[in-house]
Amino acid sequence: MMRRANDVACVFQIHLARLRAEAGPFLLAALVFPSVMYMFANAVGGADGVASTDALHRVRFLAGSIVFSLSLSAVSWLGYLLLENRFTGRLKLFATLPLAPSSYVIGIVIFALAQAAIGTTSLFAIATAMGVRTAVNGAAGWGLLVAIIVLTVLCVCGVAVIIAARARSFSEGSLMTDALGAGLVFLAPVYCAPESLPRALQILSRVFPTTYAARGVRATLAGGHAVGADLLTLAVMAIVTLSVGFQVMRWRED
Repeated sequence: MMRRANDVACVFQIHLARLRAEAGPFLLAALVFPSVMYMFANAVGGADGVASTDALHRVRFLAGSIVFSLSLSAVSWLGYLLLENRFTGRLKLFATLPLAPSSYVIGIVIFALAQAAIGTTSLFAIATAMGVRTAVNGAAGWGLLVAIIVLTVLCVCGVAVIIAARARSFSEGSLMTDALGAGLVFLAPVYCAPESLPRALQILSRVFPTTYAARGVRATLAGGHAVGADLLTLAVMAIVTLSVGFQVMRWRED
């Protein structure tokens, strides 16, 4: 058990060191792009600037930017690191330590959660500085918000693992992670109401974890507690994506 914990800590520390050395892409994915999207949505989200002064609209856009940050950092940025591990031979080095595949995946997931904590906390600080006021309802509300964020990270992390495992080349995998990192947000009702989307897109968005993440984050930021259905859906999606990711991960190339 202690050996497994040490292996997980080793994987986490290696990727944390890479984050320190290559902080630029992470800052773009976790902070810069979501912050710019918040300002853009706030500017065009309502007629005659109504959205810029409407507290509910601003909470919606903050929730959208939090989910955008989680998706970009866990799919695009983390997916890139996983692809690099695989196609540069670093994954083979992990395999010959020896290191159990489960220890590698758990270390990656913990790293993704650490990224999410940094990104989300920073976005809250930026939003507060911009005058956004949330109404999270006590310790229970914060607990629900953390649970939604954790489950969202697990879902999109599983997507990143699947892409990194099945991509036929580094360039193909990078294109897929970039497309899905943003696509999971722009094809779902993250910055807008579901009814504002075309009917076909409303149906398609039901299979995206970002749909339920945005709804749950938005509800908790507004002071609500009725997020049980969103939590359950995200939990099921997390189990499915991580299970599939673990099954298809190529620990040793054929």
